[in-house]
Amino acid sequence: MKETMSNTDIRLILPEVKEAAEGSFVKNVYQYGDVFVLKLYKPAGGTSQLLFQVGHRIHLTEFRRVAPRVPPKFCTALRKYLRERRVLSVSQHDLDRIVVIEIGDESSSHKLVVELFGNGNLLLLDPNDTIFVAMRYRKMKDRDVVPKAKYEFPPRRGIDIMTLELDSFEAVLADSNANVVRTLASRLNLDALSCEEICALAGVEPDTKVPTLDSQAMKDLAGGFLQFIEKFKNGVNEPRVVYDDSEVEQSSVAFLPFAFETYSELPGDTFASFSQAIDSFFGVSDIELKEEEIQDAYAKEHARLERIIEKQEEGILRLEKKAERLRASGEIIYANFQLVQEILDTISKARAGGLSWTEIMDRVEEGRKKGIASAISIERITPSQGKIIVNLSGTQVDLDIRQNAQDNASLAYEQAKKSESKMTGAQKQIEKTRVKLQELEKAKVEPKEKMTRPVRLRKKRWYEKFRWFISSEGFLVIGGRDAKTNERLAKRQMEPNDVFLHASLHGAPYVIVKVVDSPPGEQTLKEAAQFAVTFSRAWQDGMSSGDAYWVNPEQVSFSPPSGEYLPSGAVMLYGTKNYIRSVPVELAVGVILEDEFAVPVSGPPSAISAISEYHLKVIPSEGKKGQLVKNISNTLKGLVPEEKSHLVDQIPQEDMMRVLPAGGGKIKRS
Repeated sequence: MKETMSNTDIRLILPEVKEAAEGSFVKNVYQYGDVFVLKLYKPAGGTSQLLFQVGHRIHLTEFRRVAPRVPPKFCTALRKYLRERRVLSVSQHDLDRIVVIEIGDESSSHKLVVELFGNGNLLLLDPNDTIFVAMRYRKMKDRDVVPKAKYEFPPRRGIDIMTLELDSFEAVLADSNANVVRTLASRLNLDALSCEEICALAGVEPDTKVPTLDSQAMKDLAGGFLQFIEKFKNGVNEPRVVYDDSEVEQSSVAFLPFAFETYSELPGDTFASFSQAIDSFFGVSDIELKEEEIQDAYAKEHARLERIIEKQEEGILRLEKKAERLRASGEIIYANFQLVQEILDTISKARAGGLSWTEIMDRVEEGRKKGIASAISIERITPSQGKIIVNLSGTQVDLDIRQNAQDNASLAYEQAKKSESKMTGAQKQIEKTRVKLQELEKAKVEPKEKMTRPVRLRKKRWYEKFRWFISSEGFLVIGGRDAKTNERLAKRQMEPNDVFLHASLHGAPYVIVKVVDSPPGEQTLKEAAQFAVTFSRAWQDGMSSGDAYWVNPEQVSFSPPSGEYLPSGAVMLYGTKNYIRSVPVELAVGVILEDEFAVPVSGPPSAISAISEYHLKVIPSEGKKGQLVKNISNTLKGLVPEEKSHLVDQIPQEDMMRVLPAGGGKIKRS
């Protein structure tokens, strides 16, 4: 299946993108993983959306997605420098899979570089083409993508197809021992599918080894290349999505800027623009759609499924006709057995005698003039495919030059059986698609609650910028996330009545118990100590327990002794430290349901169980943090009441990440 845009696809879609984007203002930037959407506004031209998925595609999109409540940091950086600025130009670098979008004005502009090859990348360059920020940083053999480095384009690969002369085409294949497609793809600046299309237009099998090609096949390939270049130069023409109806499970195979001979036998849908074809091919999930468009999404999906059923039924008819034609071919070969064998023997002897295909076709023409029956029956010879097309009793029949009459008849019957077998599979698939259609109609009648509830942004409390929990005795406990928040916490949030805690381990946060009047009891101090230890290196090191201590605020100093140096964010502690020994490294994660929100919270199990009915325990593990977040969310969904489970779905992944320590973990099963 085609999953990425080729360099020729990008060149062909560029006029659509330029028309919508150039002269428009960037109203906003949205990020959904590796998918980015620029919301554009053109005075007197309305709004449009430019989508690019690094490593895959760039096109205009008609889908409107739900904006993430908290944009990723990279997206925030893009917004800062691109919003309310004009798109000056959109261009493709050479004929490469790189698009450069210049945004700004004549005096100063930034460049957004969209790399669509390999794993892809997105970079923002400053006015001097220096890398200001990038989605991915890496050092490579031919260039480095690192902060403040001058951006360099990757070296060009292959011969430029726009400058290649037709009489130089054979030189592209010279000295190759690989097959045709592999050779073309490695030596031309073209993708494999385009090279397969050249072969299809030429009538040459793509896996044919280059050394076995004769002069006629070479000419055919040059002609196929010329046809492809002409189509390419003519631009987008009836762009389409093609489907595979030879599989039991029908699926989209490719999006195309114009008809490809490679897919001539597959069903497909045409679209008004290339962007619409690609947009339809990739689609968008329901969860990304705006609530007011949910019903429209159902209508589109309903129409899509009905269209698939229609295409599947057309496919069955096509297979039925093909099976009938092949069976008829087999019967006609038997009915004209001697004539067919005579044609095949004559061609075979001529080739064995050293005659070229041109000489053979000249002799066939002479035979027609003389009224020889076998010559009159031959309509066309395709040497590159090893085929002869003959007219037998008014019916065209394809013969394989390399087989005898008996084998050609058997092959026709065998192919007819395969087509009939595919008909059975296609009929089963139609039934499956009809079931999907029925399920969709049922879902429309009984919409899920989560589809009807608007997603609003929750206003966070001041202490949520830190790590926090409420102790089982009702005290607010807050901790730093890093050196900066540690310093801010100790300098700005610690008051005379509070309690300062720290773990006896490297990389531990500063923890403060906020005290309004009465001092905290032993339980709160133990919970705060466990909090400090759990969010220290103890978690990443897989420790089961650790020590912590507490002091009063007057014992904490930000000034070093005379003649000594104190690193930024560090403190000096004076007087007696009150140790709390062997507190377990264990965490509880839960949600607090507040009106229309589920607020994630974590802390010592004894504290979290006191403020949340819906919680679970987490312990250190080598498991990946991303998977842990998914597991926690799925488990919590099962714990909260069913009518509230959609609130857990609405928790941003970043918020759930923030309540966990650095490093992996796993859910502790009781």
